[in-house]
Amino acid sequence: MPGNPAAPKSFPYPPIWKDEARVQVLLAPFRERDVNPENYDSKMKFWKDIIVEYCLFRGKTYFCKQELQQTFALGRNRIPACLDTVFDELTRLGLIRSRNDYESDPLNSWSGWAVNKFWRTPLNKVKNVFLASSLVEKDLEEFVHLEVIKKYCSDLQVLFEKPPYPGTLHHYGELKDRVAAVINLSEGSFHMCLETLNVLQKIGLSRTEGTDGSNLTIHLVKIPSKSESAIIITESDHAIHNLLVTKQVLLKQLESIEKEILENEEKARLYVRDNKRMLAKTYLRKKHLLEKNHEKRSNALHNIEVLISNVDDAKSNGIVLEAYKYGSKALQDALTKSNLTFDNVEEVVSDVRETVEMSNELQDSLGNIKFNESTSIDDNDDELERELRELLGQPSEMASPKAKNEGNNNYMTDGQVSHKVEISDAELIAMLDALDVENSSPSHDASSTTTNVYREHAN
Repeated sequence: MPGNPAAPKSFPYPPIWKDEARVQVLLAPFRERDVNPENYDSKMKFWKDIIVEYCLFRGKTYFCKQELQQTFALGRNRIPACLDTVFDELTRLGLIRSRNDYESDPLNSWSGWAVNKFWRTPLNKVKNVFLASSLVEKDLEEFVHLEVIKKYCSDLQVLFEKPPYPGTLHHYGELKDRVAAVINLSEGSFHMCLETLNVLQKIGLSRTEGTDGSNLTIHLVKIPSKSESAIIITESDHAIHNLLVTKQVLLKQLESIEKEILENEEKARLYVRDNKRMLAKTYLRKKHLLEKNHEKRSNALHNIEVLISNVDDAKSNGIVLEAYKYGSKALQDALTKSNLTFDNVEEVVSDVRETVEMSNELQDSLGNIKFNESTSIDDNDDELERELRELLGQPSEMASPKAKNEGNNNYMTDGQVSHKVEISDAELIAMLDALDVENSSPSHDASSTTTNVYREHAN
C-alpha cells in the first residue's frame, strides 16, 4: 500500500495495488508499443480509468502531475515515472486540456483558438523566457478532464431542473453551499462548471469585481425555467433578488428579536423573585422596546411579501396574456386558411337550406303519385277466387263466397227486383264436399250422412 502522508488515505485503490510487483510495473516508464502492444494498451487503460476515479473521488474536474505522483507513489522513493506518456496520450485523444486554455475557451471554438494562437501562446513563450519556468512549475500545471467536467455539468443540470431551482436567482455562495450538500464538487470545479453551463446557454451569470479589483467573480446565478428560458439577468431580476435577500434578513432579525424578548422577560421574572423591582422594570422596558421593533420589522416583512406576491402575479398575468395573443393569432390563421368568413358561411347555409327544401318538395311529389288502374281489387276478387279453385282442383263454375252471400239474400230493398237463386243438387253436393271438417268431430259424421242422403235423393 502507498505510504505517502500527502495522499488521501481513504482513496479506494484498486485491488491490484496490493500486488507490489505488478504496481512497480505500472509505475515504470512505458516501453515502445511495438515491443508488447497488449501490455502497453492494458497499462494505458489502467491509468486512464484511475485518473477519472481519482477526479470523481476528490470532486475535482482538474488535476496536475505532481498531485498524481503524490497520490500513487509507492513509498517515498517510488513515484510514477510514466505520467508524461499518459498525459501526452490523453491530450492526443482530446480527453484533457490545459486549465488556462479551457477557462479561456470551454467550447474550444475557432475564436478561442485564435486567441490562444495569436495572443496567449506568444505571451506564455515570453513569460517562459523571462521567468525561466522550472520542471517543478511544469509538474504543477493543471489539466481539465473533459469527461469528468461533462459528467458534473450534467449532474448540475439535472439538479437545477428540480424545484426550487427553476426560474430563480441565487447568490453564488448560497448556491455553492446547496450544491455541496448534494454533489461532491470542490469550489474551483463548481465555478468551472458554472462557467461552462453559461457558455452552453444553460444558466445566466452576473459578475462583480473581486476584492483586489482585478478579477471578475460570479455574484449571481440565474437558473431559467421551461416557461421562461431567458438567461440574461435583468434589472427586474436584481430587484426581485434584493427583495428576497431583504426578506431573509428580516426573518433572521425577527428570530433574534423574539429570542431577546424571551430572555428579557425571563430576567425580569427572576429579579421580581429576588425583590429587585427596579432592575425588573429596566428589563421590562427593554422588552417593550424590542416588541415595538419587532412590530416594525414584521410590517416591513409583510410589505415585502406583498410586493413579491404582486410581482409573481404580474408575471403570471403576462404569461396568460401572451397565451391569449398566440391563441388568437392561431385562430385567425386557421380561419384564414379555411376561408371561413361571415359572407361565405351565410352563402353556404342559404344554399344548403334551398337544397333541402327542394329535396323535400321532390319527395312529396313522388309520394302523391296515383296511377289509373283498369280494375280495382274488388273487381278482380272473382277472378282470384276462380284461380284458387283451379289450384285446389275444384270446379270452376262454383260460386264465390260473394255470390253465396248474394244468393242467400232472397229479399232486396225497396225499388229493387227480388229473385231467388236456384242451386242444383249437384252443386250443393260439391259445396258440401268442399267443406274442411276434422274426421273425428261429430259434425263430420253428420255432414257425411247428409251428403249421402243428398246423393241418394239425387240418384
